[in-house]
Amino acid sequence: MVIDCVVVGAGPAGLAASSLLSGFGIEHVVLERARPGETWRTQRWDSLHLNNPGFMNTMLGDQDPDTYLTGPEVVRRLEVLASRAPVFTGIDVVGVARLHGRWNLRTSAGQLQARTVVVASGGENIPRVPSLANRLPDRIIQLHAATYRKLPDLPEGAVLVVGSAQSGTQIAEDLLAAGRRVWLATCPVGRASANYRGRETVRWLDEAGFFEHRPEDLPDPRLVRAVPALLAPRGQNMSLQLLSEAGATLTGRLVAVEGETLTFDGSTAANIAYGDRSAANIRSLIDAHIQAHGLDAPAAEPDPAERPIEIDPPRQLHLRAAGIGSVIWCTGYRGAFHWLGDDLTDSLGAPLRQGAASPAPGIWFIGLRWLIRRTSGNFIGFPRDAEVIANDVRSFLTARVARAGI
Repeated sequence: MVIDCVVVGAGPAGLAASSLLSGFGIEHVVLERARPGETWRTQRWDSLHLNNPGFMNTMLGDQDPDTYLTGPEVVRRLEVLASRAPVFTGIDVVGVARLHGRWNLRTSAGQLQARTVVVASGGENIPRVPSLANRLPDRIIQLHAATYRKLPDLPEGAVLVVGSAQSGTQIAEDLLAAGRRVWLATCPVGRASANYRGRETVRWLDEAGFFEHRPEDLPDPRLVRAVPALLAPRGQNMSLQLLSEAGATLTGRLVAVEGETLTFDGSTAANIAYGDRSAANIRSLIDAHIQAHGLDAPAAEPDPAERPIEIDPPRQLHLRAAGIGSVIWCTGYRGAFHWLGDDLTDSLGAPLRQGAASPAPGIWFIGLRWLIRRTSGNFIGFPRDAEVIANDVRSFLTARVARAGI
């Protein structure tokens, strides 16, 4: 049997693809190695909230436009989506190859042939941990953001959080609220004010078309590799300054480990300034949108997350002297695309693609950052990208029938 399309992965991107394929009447199956939304089940800490409000996450079903869903709520909604899709669980795709003009997928349940394939196996589900982790003393409990769950899982004492993007700032904030001493090794991450000129910043940005920016719209193509700007959940402000005021000790980037002694670079002030510049750029974009459309909006107000602070970041830190018993690595993720083989991936193991399409005929990708637009890597973007891909799959299959009469 040859099926028209196989979707690999039943996370939110794969489920969005399945929904649109069904809408186009395309026969397909979704193969999932574990359970639908597995990454959301096993790689999220207990107190996590989405950092985008409900109006940006409509693929997850009806919800208050201003709500910020928790991780378990996301899982429950993904289960509902999966119940409506032709999902087959417990099937791991381990290889794919061209065979007689079709794609032959090798799976843990045998082989399957498909005319087209949509790869939705995720670009961010393998934790990245720097090699410095191997140099930490054995007594230190090390977790990644993917394996950290809740405060009681940590030993007593202070905590070093490495990385100050979305995961690092949320986890650091939770630890501080629980009364833990936190050291935060920072990095350059943009941010956005929660509110500006009378409205939520994300609503201004959505109205201004910010989330629809495509890679070719950027002034510098390298920006697609930048860490996404920090947005705090529940409509709150977040910045390194606010974390410092809450009690976190900020440092620069961790650059060396020698026994109990850690060394940081001198980038703390620059990392704070980077976030402030990003917030200012976003405010300027909103100002330009308001002016261009003659909108009635209150005057700009100071950013509450940008208050000046006095810092004296340490360049070295002795773990035992600081009472640190655990480290949480908030250092990002990568995807696992080895099963695609060398012909479909580059020297770093990333998928070869032009937009969403592979150079190989009949393969598309979904769920990757900046795949088609700025929001390609999150809930607001999955359905929009899925519509493009499902339409391409339909055109491909129609052209195939016209050429070969099959």
